[in-house]
Amino acid sequence: MQKTMKHKTLKLDSSYKPVGIIDSLEALVLCICGKAIAVEQYCKTIIVLKVYVKNRLTSVSPKKRNIFWRDANICQYCGNKFHVKELTIDHIMPKSRGGKNTWLNLTTSCMKCNQKKGARTPEEASMKLLSKPYRPSSFLLKNVGRDQISDLWSNYLWHI
Repeated sequence: MQKTMKHKTLKLDSSYKPVGIIDSLEALVLCICGKAIAVEQYCKTIIVLKVYVKNRLTSVSPKKRNIFWRDANICQYCGNKFHVKELTIDHIMPKSRGGKNTWLNLTTSCMKCNQKKGARTPEEASMKLLSKPYRPSSFLLKNVGRDQISDLWSNYLWHI
């Protein structure tokens, strides 16, 4: 049996706000039915609906796997990519000093860097974060893998 990867399409409402990620076949049907138009085309597509979609508030919790996904399994201190089993979650403001489990206080760290940092802030440990933690758009985490996101989509995606 041949494994085929489904192509994904970024779906925007009429104000060009991202509202979801759908299979390309569904996007094609929406365009044929006149409910959407294609605004970008390549191996993955971006479509714009002809209607405005009311923003639904959804949230994704900052669980370990979601933090690793956001940071692409890259230690935010040394910059190396690791297998999930070799990674830990680091509290930028240590838990022992009141640091919370939030998107903005958690980052991906390899075991060596996490041990080196210990119960200190990155500044106190003379360690610099490669990127500032952020809360990712929730629909991305639920509907698509990191390898399915096109660089072209970044023109339409905003971090919450």
